[in-house]
Amino acid sequence: MTARAFPNASYPLYQDQFAQYLGYTGCGAVANSTDTEILSCLRSVPIDAIQNASALLWRASEYPITWPFQPTRGGPLLEQAGSTSGINEQFYRIPTITTNVVDEAKYYSPGDISTNEEFLAFIKNLIPGLTTDDLSDLEELYPDPADDINGPYSHSPNSTQYNRISAALTDYMYVCAGQETAMRMSAASVPVYKMVFAVNNTFPIWKGIPHTADTKYTWAEPAGSGGVQYPEVGKELLNAYFSDFVALGDPNAGNRTGVPVWPKYEDEGEDRPGLQLRMEPFGNSRVEGDAIRRRQCEWWRDESRAARLEK
Repeated sequence: MTARAFPNASYPLYQDQFAQYLGYTGCGAVANSTDTEILSCLRSVPIDAIQNASALLWRASEYPITWPFQPTRGGPLLEQAGSTSGINEQFYRIPTITTNVVDEAKYYSPGDISTNEEFLAFIKNLIPGLTTDDLSDLEELYPDPADDINGPYSHSPNSTQYNRISAALTDYMYVCAGQETAMRMSAASVPVYKMVFAVNNTFPIWKGIPHTADTKYTWAEPAGSGGVQYPEVGKELLNAYFSDFVALGDPNAGNRTGVPVWPKYEDEGEDRPGLQLRMEPFGNSRVEGDAIRRRQCEWWRDESRAARLEK
């Protein structure tokens, strides 16, 4: 399953964005012409105008997270939806690692959504295929903090709905898609290793551990400017696991002492979820069950809903 929506080129949002792009570049008059004529016009546009058009379109998409210039379904290697490939077991049987950080979507979740209505409207705009019943499900799966001051999404740092919408987007875009990959591949007897990266890299507390927090740790960057907050995590743990995996197909091949054995992911349902490695600083890395917001992930991963999600 792909992380975000993966529709084809006829998707209404993509059509609207491309029409705007042609308008910004002065090529709007050929919008309904042949591909050859459209490309000919775009190739004649000064590079500064191309850059300006791209920037305008990108800035307009940042708040609603409807980024332009996305890959589309239908070409070589991208012939069908990821969910279809998973269901049909049409994937390479090679050892695989799938990871996510704890608060992926806090990197770009809007911080000014205060009501349940605004929460639902934002989600519906991002995922137009959701039905009324789907939205009702989301209200129940991610309870409104305005109605429950002791609930899981209460006490947001900036707006009432920030923790709530960040959790929903984190699950939709990253966590549940990674779980789907792990479950499909392990069910096909492919060695899969799943990890939750719970190590910050200088992000403020209110942002949690968001998307990209793990990036620099992959290369064991040093501490300080341009480096990482906990260099021992990158050098002694992450890179050691990854090196063993790349060289030998098993992150535990080095038989290192004093670190957790990263188990293969083998999921047997809600009562016996697959095991994953949770990486934390200060020697607190450990193995845990893949049960965080499990019910929510099962909703996002439902085969009958994949088409509405364009996944």
